[in-house]
Amino acid sequence: MDLRDYGRAFVSRWVIMLVFTLAGIAGALAVSSAMPRVYEAHATLFVKVETGSGSAYERSQFSLQRVKSYPSLVKSPEVLGPVIRELDLELSLRELRDTIAADNPPETVFLNVAAQSAEPQTASNIANAVAEHLGRHIQRLEATSGVSRVTVDPELTVPASPPAGPISPRTALNVAVGALTGLCAGLLFAIAAFRLDSRLRTSRDVQSAVGLAVVGQLPRYRGRAGKPREWASNSKHWLAHRELLTNLLLAGHAALPALLLLVPASPAASATFQRRNFALMVAHLGKDICVLETDSKLPPAFGQEPDGAGLAEVLNGKLDLPAVLRTAGAGPAGYILAGKPEEAKGRSLADQAVPVLDELKVRFDMTLAESAVTSTPLNALQLVSSADHTLVICRYGKTRRDDLRRTFAELAAAGSPPQGVVMTGVPLRRRPSAVPLLHRAEAAAGRHARVRAADVNV
Repeated sequence: MDLRDYGRAFVSRWVIMLVFTLAGIAGALAVSSAMPRVYEAHATLFVKVETGSGSAYERSQFSLQRVKSYPSLVKSPEVLGPVIRELDLELSLRELRDTIAADNPPETVFLNVAAQSAEPQTASNIANAVAEHLGRHIQRLEATSGVSRVTVDPELTVPASPPAGPISPRTALNVAVGALTGLCAGLLFAIAAFRLDSRLRTSRDVQSAVGLAVVGQLPRYRGRAGKPREWASNSKHWLAHRELLTNLLLAGHAALPALLLLVPASPAASATFQRRNFALMVAHLGKDICVLETDSKLPPAFGQEPDGAGLAEVLNGKLDLPAVLRTAGAGPAGYILAGKPEEAKGRSLADQAVPVLDELKVRFDMTLAESAVTSTPLNALQLVSSADHTLVICRYGKTRRDDLRRTFAELAAAGSPPQGVVMTGVPLRRRPSAVPLLHRAEAAAGRHARVRAADVNV
């Protein structure tokens, strides 16, 4: 994967990443709400030292040296035992030790006492009581008499007050960690999903799957059922089909393919190519075109006729070609219906199709047929040898890489590998604004390498 692939993975799955992030935040809030509240109060003692001899400097140095050892006294039974009795705490000596701490800031004569409790008032009461009894214990330990008498007088200078808020849980920090964790999980999921997702969405996906470029990207079309709508000559759909026609002309040295075969790579790609409007566009350019319906399961491009006679009746010899040839549009464009499927059952019609296809090539500049490998009365494997140009249809976000490869392999095994891929159902915002124009020699060779991009919308 390169940077563009990572960008596509993140952009296409930003909703999932957002869900993971929100889930991380929600989890952090749930954990924070379940954690017990812990409040911490602080009291400060100032240690004064008086000696019977010595200068002020010596007394200050004595204080600095001695005060370093006092924090370890805070957990002694002589200090905590009276606190438990005085405050009537329902705590053992070991439990109280776990909630008490003391420290001496460097180069100072201060003693800081910290106490934790589930109640802010209880925390401040414990901190003040511990500080007072710690001071008394220090006085008893340091009391001496005689000429070298030393008097240590710890004084509670900053009594503890009830804390305004708990020190645990740290909800803001937990939420930040939860959001970061969720985002990282979302990023990893997006990358994994992108690597495992074999659906085709870009020309790069198609090139990596079969080695050919996409010669046409047709926008998603939502027409009303049974009421096909013709496009304006300046619409996005019309221009997209004109881009495809440009590449077909380049591949044929300015001539349209006499038989253009469209093969859907998957069931989802069937009937997504707008044969009606493409045929009318070609007809408006002064070309004779015929839409040959070779799949009875596909909706006809120009609607069904009452009698339903068509290609199947021609292939089995009941009718001739002019009898089933109809015209539509102001172009006009010709079309031949698929006919009745039962007429083709149990028959091998590939040989009978060759003279019919040859006659159509003589009558029209281009014959357009869409057929899958399982279509009746004629399937793609029976038509591919007679086709002058074969394009495989894949649907944006629906056709998978293996479907495209399988279709290419089947057509190649039939003796005529496809010359390109058409992607249908592409969202307008995903379509490139430039057409991939092909060198004629490369197009004829079937390589379809992109050589330059030209905007045909100007």
